[in-house]
Amino acid sequence: MFIAKLIPSSILSSQARNPSGIIGRFLMTRMFNNSHTDLNNFIQELLAPQRTDKILEIGFGSGQALHDIAKITTEGVVEGIDHSYAMVQHATKINKHDIAAGKVILHEGECSSLPCSSGSFDKVYTSNTIYFWKEPEKYFNEMFRVIKRGGMIVIGFRDDKQMKKLNIDKNIFSLYSLSEVVTILSNTGFSDAHIREKKGRPFTPALFYKGRK
Repeated sequence: MFIAKLIPSSILSSQARNPSGIIGRFLMTRMFNNSHTDLNNFIQELLAPQRTDKILEIGFGSGQALHDIAKITTEGVVEGIDHSYAMVQHATKINKHDIAAGKVILHEGECSSLPCSSGSFDKVYTSNTIYFWKEPEKYFNEMFRVIKRGGMIVIGFRDDKQMKKLNIDKNIFSLYSLSEVVTILSNTGFSDAHIREKKGRPFTPALFYKGRK
């Protein structure tokens, strides 16, 4: 997107972490949707949502993935939490019908402390969020807490080698190797954590972890 090239990387990096104001409401939602189409499709493929599933997204951004998955979980519920007021407002608009029907539930808040009961979700997923977690163990512990026994977690991100090639502010983004994320997941209690890779456009995150509780 041309206008994004005119904005300093430090500002775009801050907006990626916590979209706000005009840039967050308009530019970041477009950027998220344009760059996450392949990502969201791959997440859905890995999650293999069923009509009765109860699924949680950590850091839902524009809310498009919630909207797409809610079309499948017709007898279940899709919940999401994001700390950005701008993203909650945008996601509320595009999911308004499913929210009214009780099929989508949105929360505004910090994702390291989830407003959800223990063992309440069949599947939990997140994408392009781990870079902004100062203590990722807290987030994974919360995900582990709210997933049912036998449930699934899917984490989408680019590893440190890929991220270093991008024009980002390294003071805002924390970079992780593949082995580091596997170790964190395993230490949290998730078993069978492994890499699922899918080739895509250069700006399409391609590395996923699919673990089970």
